[in-house]
Amino acid sequence: MININSNNLNELDLSIHNKLSKIIEKNYNLKILEAAEYCDVSPSKISKLVRKLGFENFKQYRQFFGGKQIISEGKKNSSELERLKNYIENFDPVLIDNFLTIFNKYNRIVLFGLGPSFICVEYFAYKLALVSGKNIFATQSETYAQHLVDDETLFIVFSVTGKYTSFENLFNTIKSCGSEILLILEEYNNSLALEIDNIFYLTKSTQNESLLPFEKTRTVFFIFVEEVIARLMSERDKNN
Repeated sequence: MININSNNLNELDLSIHNKLSKIIEKNYNLKILEAAEYCDVSPSKISKLVRKLGFENFKQYRQFFGGKQIISEGKKNSSELERLKNYIENFDPVLIDNFLTIFNKYNRIVLFGLGPSFICVEYFAYKLALVSGKNIFATQSETYAQHLVDDETLFIVFSVTGKYTSFENLFNTIKSCGSEILLILEEYNNSLALEIDNIFYLTKSTQNESLLPFEKTRTVFFIFVEEVIARLMSERDKNN
């Protein structure tokens, strides 16, 4: 990302910038030594100027004012950004179809999450209440969750890894009430020994293993949530 900002330039900087931007239009192959000589300043002054403007180097400055495509030579995206980019590029809408097939069977929905995942759950509950017309509840308390469910309830759990805490006792209690359970995991984890009919894995990847579960991002959850809400809004508009 490039943020060009001339507010940081003093009068000398502006004078140099105005000269260079015009000459580059006519001479795209201008070298930094030639630019310094033309403006009667040192090459380091040119380097400082282009960085003040928001460019990584003189080459990138020249590309921009020469009308060329800018090629970034800075640091590569973080591994998490690359992971998210890959997730978006390979997003499978069938996952939304499968979610709504289960979701539409129930008028009472209880959403459960712990730590940062509960924040996602609260947001999801708020948006669902606006567009679904269903009874929506959100909680991070196992005790409260057990009081909310019955045999006409869909119990949805959000967890990045499924490893932060054991859901076994909670799920056994919820199942004894006759509720259907849907576990939504971000990271693929085939080691979970949970007897649940519905487990959605949102990705085939994992976040940095050095991070604790509560330190990991919830970005994928929010992307999934927004896609669900967008589909529900589209269906609502068609029905209307």
